[in-house]
Amino acid sequence: MNGAHLQWLRSLLAIGTFMLGSLISAAITRRCGNTRRLSLCVNFLLQGLSILVAAILITTDAIPENNANSDRVLIGIPFLAWQFGAQVAASRALGYSEIPTTVLTSVYNDLASDPKLWDLQNAKRNRRAAAAVMVLVGGICGGWLSRVKEGFGIVLWIGGAIKIVLAIAWLGYAEAVE
Repeated sequence: MNGAHLQWLRSLLAIGTFMLGSLISAAITRRCGNTRRLSLCVNFLLQGLSILVAAILITTDAIPENNANSDRVLIGIPFLAWQFGAQVAASRALGYSEIPTTVLTSVYNDLASDPKLWDLQNAKRNRRAAAAVMVLVGGICGGWLSRVKEGFGIVLWIGGAIKIVLAIAWLGYAEAVE
């Protein structure tokens, strides 16, 4: 069946699970502490596992990679949307709200409207500019990787693996004394 008639459901599912990811991630970090090793580790581990579930679904052809109109695409949306919500909540919890992790238009606006844009010392501008460059490089790499035989699944495997590595790395993070 052609899933084009379910565009409204895809959008609703994506927005709802994005918000759920934000809600759960924010609740974990508030309860455990924004910069506590355990909360950061759990947060990034859940994000990584969510991406890996989507990778498994594509790799096993539970979700057809080359048919965006398939009804089965609805299976993978919650895992990726949840992860993006958790990612945004994690960046806010870490205190880097000037770096939107999912939408670049905010970064471009914040860069262009920064009254201290041309100052030599401007940490927020530097983080925004670095974020824009890194997202651009990531998009280019993802685009090239999606062209290989393994397709989009390989991009998700790499993204999930990176999140898992970051989760483990948080265990070595030196916590501030409160």
